[in-house]
Amino acid sequence: AGWVNESVESPSWSHTWDFIRIDKVVWSVLPSQALTLLAMISVVALSSSLDIAAIEIELKRPLDYNHELRTVGWSNVISGLLGGYTGSYIFSQTIFSLRMGIRSRLMGYILALTAIITVVVPFNILAYIPNFFFGSLLVMICVDLLSEWLIDVRSRVSPPEYAVVISTFALLQVLGVEFGIIAGVLLDWLVMRCCQRSRSDLAG
Repeated sequence: AGWVNESVESPSWSHTWDFIRIDKVVWSVLPSQALTLLAMISVVALSSSLDIAAIEIELKRPLDYNHELRTVGWSNVISGLLGGYTGSYIFSQTIFSLRMGIRSRLMGYILALTAIITVVVPFNILAYIPNFFFGSLLVMICVDLLSEWLIDVRSRVSPPEYAVVISTFALLQVLGVEFGIIAGVLLDWLVMRCCQRSRSDLAG
């Protein structure tokens, strides 16, 4: 009655690359997708930066942005060459692990091994996990992130910066991820310029 997903026969993971047919690619439409590709690259790069910032806040120490972004970049190159999707950090998993007191790299290896097993086994493991588990987990992560980034952050930033945070959140809901992020960046630049000009006027 909807408690679990209906079990369907899953194709073998070894047949994944059978669907990659380079000879079927319509290269003539690639130029028309240039803007979409640029937007996707920008979103992944920016979201990766935000993920690193979120992890920094949780760790309470700085990370090497160049190293972290190179890791994401090379991971995406390898994924693309092997027929995979673009991706970034699952920072919610990282933060969740940190809050559980897990600091060992072993956690990452266990997650990677679990993902490999999930792909290789000849049946859909997720079909045997109740739907409410995924729903409750997403709700928990959503509430926690909203509370931390829209409420708790209020005491850590200035009023203009907090206005940018709230406005960017609203723009994301109205314009979508790509245009919402662009609008948020432009709004942040505008607010920072106005604040700098106000300080200059007061200093003068």
